[in-house]
Amino acid sequence: MSTTRLNVSLEGFEVGLSGAVPDRQEWTEPAMDRGILEFIALITSLVVKYGGRIIHGAHPTFTPVILRHAQQHSGSRERPPVTLVMSELFSKHYSRAELSLLERNAELVITPQVGHGDATDIETRNRSLQRMRVTLIDRMNVMVAVGGKLHATDRVIPGVAEELDLARRRGIACFLVGGLGGMAAEYAKGLSSSAVLQNGLSPEDNEKLFQTDDVASTVNIMFDQLASGNSLLNRRLNRLEATAKSTEHFLEEEISDTEEEPPLQLS
Repeated sequence: MSTTRLNVSLEGFEVGLSGAVPDRQEWTEPAMDRGILEFIALITSLVVKYGGRIIHGAHPTFTPVILRHAQQHSGSRERPPVTLVMSELFSKHYSRAELSLLERNAELVITPQVGHGDATDIETRNRSLQRMRVTLIDRMNVMVAVGGKLHATDRVIPGVAEELDLARRRGIACFLVGGLGGMAAEYAKGLSSSAVLQNGLSPEDNEKLFQTDDVASTVNIMFDQLASGNSLLNRRLNRLEATAKSTEHFLEEEISDTEEEPPLQLS
């Protein structure tokens, strides 16, 4: 890194991590998951170590890595270094012990299910996740997208694509890591110009993010941009929830991790 521990602060940055490990049939190379998870581990460690926070939609392929590396670098701070946002569509199937474990390591925000179906009902799934993503994006002031499932044949809206669209509407800086594959790579191919990402990088540096599979180089480009000043923090952002109901549920009471109870119903 061209910056050092002594002269860098990422305090104030709420860095959203959008993505997931793609389904194996979508891998474009062996061990594709290794590069994506290495990237998540490194960017989480650096953001938290230098005073920033991570915001994530609680995808099971990323969440354990984010929590583990955030905990290692968080030091002593009043607020947890991670916020996880999850739809009730999925949280209602977690046990009290599982939710308690998440809550001990992160701020946990549950958004309401939209529709009466379950996770296999496409309309309920898409509407519930869109509702979750509005809340998720409103808590970020920077987004990093990497990997992501394509959902090419199942009519499920790809999370990376929808989250990037929402982030651009909000006006936040977006960093698109296309070189590691997944939906992030497909989204990069469809951009008319990297300027729409509003991240302040040169076209050349954005193109590197779109193309390279070098994790260290990718993280270096983004970290240097975040550390270079407050221009990304000082912009006026749109609030997506202005027209949505703010009805998410916060888990405020302590839940014993030894209780064997049915899944927690949050509605």
